[in-house]
Amino acid sequence: MLALATLTLVLSALLGLAFPMVVRYLLDAAFIQRNRAVLDRIAIGLVLLFTVQALLNYAQTYLLSAVGEQVVAGLRRELFARLLLMSPGFFAERRTGELTSRLTTDIGLLQGVLSHQIAEFSRQMLALVGGIVLLTLMQPRLTLTALGVVPLVVGSALFFGRRLRRMTTSVQDKVADATAVAEEAFSQIRTVQSFVQEPAERQRYGERIGESVRAALVRANIRGVFFGVLTFSTFVGIVIVLWQGGLLVLEGQLTPGELVQFLLYTITIAAAIGALASFFSSYQEAVGAAQRVFEILETNPAIADPVSPAELPSPARGSVAFDGVFFRYQDDPSLPWILDGISLTCAPGEVVALVGPSGGGKTTLVSLLPRFWDPDRGSVLMDGIDIRSLRLADLRSAIAIVPQDPALFSGTIRENIAYARPGASLGEVEAAARGAHAHEFIERLPRGYDTLVGERGIKLSGGQRQRVAIARAILKDPAVLILDEATSNLDTESEQLIEDALSKLLVGRTTLIIAHRLSTVRRADRLLVIDRGRIVEEGTHGELLELGGLYARLYQRQFRDAALSEEDVELAQ
Repeated sequence: MLALATLTLVLSALLGLAFPMVVRYLLDAAFIQRNRAVLDRIAIGLVLLFTVQALLNYAQTYLLSAVGEQVVAGLRRELFARLLLMSPGFFAERRTGELTSRLTTDIGLLQGVLSHQIAEFSRQMLALVGGIVLLTLMQPRLTLTALGVVPLVVGSALFFGRRLRRMTTSVQDKVADATAVAEEAFSQIRTVQSFVQEPAERQRYGERIGESVRAALVRANIRGVFFGVLTFSTFVGIVIVLWQGGLLVLEGQLTPGELVQFLLYTITIAAAIGALASFFSSYQEAVGAAQRVFEILETNPAIADPVSPAELPSPARGSVAFDGVFFRYQDDPSLPWILDGISLTCAPGEVVALVGPSGGGKTTLVSLLPRFWDPDRGSVLMDGIDIRSLRLADLRSAIAIVPQDPALFSGTIRENIAYARPGASLGEVEAAARGAHAHEFIERLPRGYDTLVGERGIKLSGGQRQRVAIARAILKDPAVLILDEATSNLDTESEQLIEDALSKLLVGRTTLIIAHRLSTVRRADRLLVIDRGRIVEEGTHGELLELGGLYARLYQRQFRDAALSEEDVELAQ
C-alpha cells in the first residue's frame, strides 16, 4: 500500500509541474501564433491533465491516510500495552487524566501529521525540487532572485520552530492537568454533589482550562508572527521576480508565455515553501506530543519478568513465605519502613489473618505477594521459589484478590465474573455466583447475567459488587486467596451468606485475610498482629486474648463500641 501511495504521489506532483509548461504553450499560441486549433487542443489537454491529477490526488490522499491511520493505531495499541505493564507504583505517581491525555490528545496530534500532513509534505517537496530544477533550466538569473528569500524562510522556521515545540509541550501538559481534574470530579461525583462542591470543581477546572488557553494563545502568537514573516517574504520575492521578468520581456529575452510559466513555477515554489513551513510548525507541535508519548514507551516497567524464569509447580501448592522483608514506597532513607524486617511462613491451605491498627502495613504486605511492588530488602517466596524469579503471569495466575472496594468493568455481570477466566461457560459462571450467594440477586435483575453494571459497577450496591468480586475469585480457583476486608461492605444478612461461602472456599487454599473487624477472623488458623511494619503478636484468637496485648485491646475496644451501638438501637426503638 505504501509503495502504491508513493507512486501516485510522484505522478501527481509531476503532473502539477507540467501545468505551467502547458500554460506557456497556451498563451504563446494565443498571443504569438494566434492559432485557434492549437489553443483548443491545449485547453482540452489541460482539462484532461487536471482530471488525471484529481484522481491521483484522491488515490494518494486515501492510501497515505490509510497507512498513517494504521501507524497511529499501532502506536496507540503499543502505548496502551506498555501502560498495562507498569506497576501500581507508576500509576500512584501519575494522574489518570494525564495518562489518558497521552493516549488521546498527544497521539491525536501525531495522527494529524502521520495521516495527512506527511502526504502533503512529500508532495510539496517534489514540487519544490522540481520547480527549482525547471526554473534553473529556464532562467538561472531569475531563479537566483526567486530563491533569495529562502534563507529568511529557513531561518524563521528554525527560530520559531523551537519555540513552537516548547509551547506545544506546555499546552499539552496543561490540557492533561485539566483532563485529570475532570476525571477526578466525575469519578467522585457523589462526594462532589453531597458536599455541594460543584462551584469549586467548576472553578478548579476553569483555572486549568484558563492556563491551557493562555499557553495556546502564546503558541498562536508565535505561529502568527512566523506565518506573517513567511507571507511577506514570499510575496516580496514574487514581486521582484515579476519586475525582473517584465524587464526581460521588454528586452525581448522572454515571451509572455515564458514569463507566465516562470511566474507559475515561482508561485509553485512559494506555495511549497509556505506549505513546508506550515508542516514544520505542525511537525514541531507533533514533536512535543511525541516526546510525551515516547517518554512512556521508553520507560521500563519497575516490575518485569526475569530473563530466565523459574517454573511454579503445576498445580501450585500455595505455600507462602516472607523472609526479612523491608519496604517503603519512596526511596528516601529518612522515611520509616512501612514493613520493617517481617518474616512469616504460611503452609499450603493455612488460613492466616492479618490484624492491627490502620496504617500498620497489612495491605502493603499482601501487595508484595503478587509483585505489585518488590521489597527493598529480603524476599517473598511461593512454593519455595523467590517470586522475582517467576513469570508475572504464572505468579498472578495462582493468586486471587478480593479487594476492600472492588471495581467492576462497564460490561455485564457475566463478563465481570468471567474476567477471571474469559473462556468460562455460563454454567461455570453461574456456579461461581451461587458459591458467592450472588446468583439469587442476579436472577432478580431484568436481564439477569446480561445486566450492564455501569462504569466501575455503579449500578450495583456495594454488597452486590462485593459478591460479584468474590464470584470472580471463586471462578479463578486460585492456590492463594487474599481477602482485603472482603465482607466490610455487606449488611449483616449478606455478610453471613458470604462468610458461609468463604468457609467452603477457604478449604485447601492458602488464605490471607486482612480485617479490621475482628469477628471475621476467628476461624483463622493463625492470627498475626501487625503494628508499625512489624509482627508484634502471633497465635490463635484465644491465645491472643489470653496474652492481653494489642490484639486483646483492639478486640475489647471493638466489641465495646459494638455494644454501645446496640444500646443506641434499643433506645431508638
